[in-house]
Amino acid sequence: MRKDVPDQSLAPVSPSRTPVAENLQLLSHDIRSAMSDVIGGLRLIDRDRLPPETQIQIARIQAAGTTLAALVDDALMAALGETAIQRDDGDVPVAAWVSALTGRWSGRALESGCRFEVTTGDSLPSMVLVPRIPLDRIVGNLISNALNHAADSAVSLRIDATPGEDMIISVLDDGPGFPKLVLEQVLEGDGAVPMGQRAGSGLGLRIAVELSRQIGGALALINRSGGGSLARLRLPEHLVSWDKVAQPPRAAPDLSGLKILVAEDNLTNQTILRQLLEKMRADAVFVVDGAAALDVLDRQAFDIALIDIEMPRMSGLQVMQAVRDRADAVAQMPLVALTAYVLRDNREAIYAAGADGIIGKPISSGQDFGRAILRYAGRPSGLPEPEDVLENGVDDTGLGQKLDSGRFDALMDVAGADGRPELMQRLHEDLCAVRTGLDDAVTAQNVPEIRGQTHVLIAISGAVGADRLSRLSEVLNIAAKRRRMGDLNDLYAPCRADLSDLIGFVKAQASAFGIDLPQV
Repeated sequence: MRKDVPDQSLAPVSPSRTPVAENLQLLSHDIRSAMSDVIGGLRLIDRDRLPPETQIQIARIQAAGTTLAALVDDALMAALGETAIQRDDGDVPVAAWVSALTGRWSGRALESGCRFEVTTGDSLPSMVLVPRIPLDRIVGNLISNALNHAADSAVSLRIDATPGEDMIISVLDDGPGFPKLVLEQVLEGDGAVPMGQRAGSGLGLRIAVELSRQIGGALALINRSGGGSLARLRLPEHLVSWDKVAQPPRAAPDLSGLKILVAEDNLTNQTILRQLLEKMRADAVFVVDGAAALDVLDRQAFDIALIDIEMPRMSGLQVMQAVRDRADAVAQMPLVALTAYVLRDNREAIYAAGADGIIGKPISSGQDFGRAILRYAGRPSGLPEPEDVLENGVDDTGLGQKLDSGRFDALMDVAGADGRPELMQRLHEDLCAVRTGLDDAVTAQNVPEIRGQTHVLIAISGAVGADRLSRLSEVLNIAAKRRRMGDLNDLYAPCRADLSDLIGFVKAQASAFGIDLPQV
């Protein structure tokens, strides 16, 4: 007989949250769910069967939708004090980026009755070493501003780059030029540019100027002598790489031999997940609610279950608790939450219910989705394994770099002078608390506590650019999950060393900013 599970809601989960924060937390879930539907629905369109003009517009919407999802996610996380767990990788493959810009803005220009042209030199660098989203926002604001004023003329994006020199990204139009008042406000004013009721109030230009500074570039806004305007973004040559090669697209992971239960009530998400899993050759069974998930578990055996959190009849949390309360082998089955709830309180509630991991919605990468399933199912995934770290230590190539100081600096720049002290204090306190928690948990071989603390450390270290520490934390988490008790001390040693170094780095950076960190 299955044990009854009391009804419960994932959010709000913290009594310390204000009503405004609780409402925003709930709203963030619904926004992410809607974005998942938009992006997922666009993926399901067979563009090859559409007229060329429609293909252009679909490409435009897809590019804009992906950017919008990232911006909304950043805004929601920051609004709820989750800045420290954000991650924005900092290498942009230039050729692919130019192609995406062309697809997005050609559609917008066609709608506006303008022409959008892209010109480049004889060769392009392989990568620019800046975060993708700020770069997209800068160039997007410049192109949008030009299209708004170009009337029926052309807007040109020009990229000039030579090895050993700065890279120049220019946006030109034949419109009336930048108003003098806007130029003064944007380039010289200290306050925010007023948001007028018409295009041309200068807000987009101010955003572009500020973001250019944050990524280490410089933006010039010029009225051309022959008419029209020129916006010129200069990226210093140390942010441009001609040698670093973008990683080729990874082949879809092979999930053949895995039987997967998927509990998901949204039909669009079901279709996306079914296509992804079929492509990776998984044997997947779909159910539409939590009660149906428990029913099918009584009748069939699965290697892993992917469980949506918000479902009718029985929530994902209730399903996971019911599975963990069983007295048979099903209780040990890997459970992964599929959810748009990704804030810290939500994660803690999900792991407390018995989840082995969380895959956030919308799913942005099918390859990463498949690799996560393999990792949670205990199958080789191409990611570092405990054996790799035990054999090679921190020299294992899959662990990544120890610290990307540029990503850390970008996080501090985003926080700004006003928010930086609080962010530094939170970061320092969290890292010290995790170190103390892991010291005690590894000594006591407390598996739930090791897993809980490493989940926090994976997120924080990844956000600040400590990729190696993030991977080492993940490996320690996996070893604890697999109850490799004899290996925990050896796996924790390099993880703790990197964690202590990161704490020391944060303290040094805080001191450089004149921030006094409290004793922890």
